[in-house]
Amino acid sequence: MDIDKKEMARDVLALGSWVFYVLVIGRALIKPYRPFVDQLVIAAFVLVVIGFFISKVDWYVARGLVLAVFTILFYEDAVYSGFAVVASVLLIVSSKYVGTDLRKILFGVVVGTIAVFAGYYGVLLY
Repeated sequence: MDIDKKEMARDVLALGSWVFYVLVIGRALIKPYRPFVDQLVIAAFVLVVIGFFISKVDWYVARGLVLAVFTILFYEDAVYSGFAVVASVLLIVSSKYVGTDLRKILFGVVVGTIAVFAGYYGVLLY
């Protein structure tokens, strides 16, 4: 079996796609896990709003960071946390591997961090 590294990197980037983001929300709505869903929705809203003003952002990294942080907080499990951290690092490495500018990746981390804070503290307001 021949492993195509670029294809694998793109597969890892899919962890930060809107499709995967909505899939995580959809799964959380089944129970429902309201605070978790609310955090993700608030963070997504912040990502969309920021997207209107800033274009040079790696949105896969930003969304992936949001998903990693909130799923880590939700599951509260050391093994899952390790997996999510490794997946996040791989997401950043994959983005660079497919040719994304480092500055764009760093902006993705910053924007993702802003969205995490907004989602985390936004839920605490009500």
